[in-house]
Amino acid sequence: MKYICTLCLLLLGSTVLFAQSKTGYINFQQMIGMMPESKLAGDSLNILQEKLNADGQQLVAEYTKKVTEFDSTQGKLSETLKEVKVSEIKALQANIQKYKEMSEQAMNAREQQLLTPILDKAKKILKAVANEKGYTLVIDNSRDAVLVSAEADDLMSAVKVKMGIR
Repeated sequence: MKYICTLCLLLLGSTVLFAQSKTGYINFQQMIGMMPESKLAGDSLNILQEKLNADGQQLVAEYTKKVTEFDSTQGKLSETLKEVKVSEIKALQANIQKYKEMSEQAMNAREQQLLTPILDKAKKILKAVANEKGYTLVIDNSRDAVLVSAEADDLMSAVKVKMGIR
């Protein structure tokens, strides 16, 4: 009998604790997109992308020039000279591929460098809002990962106020 009473008290106590938790949701990607820092980061990434593309276009132009030159003079060249020209063209192809890989790595590294502080700030703001409003769980609904949930509150308006955005 003592065991049953203890079990009932534990169950009753856990349901009371569970009933006190508040759940909210926010579209985290939208929140980050509204931050002024995100626009600055996007502009910085666009500038880097344009510079990398311009440099890559120079490599492609050089490659195209060599191929056109080779095609027009191919019949007049000796076999040894043809081999040298083909080697040059293959080297240019390899350079273009290396440049593409290097530029992707540079873009990814710069994006990571710019977005990490933005994400940290966004999480800090969201945590502060959740604590102020008494939320114990906040769900990111930007990925449509939550299929069914109990009623929850949208925290976007409170976060906008905290960030100073209208």
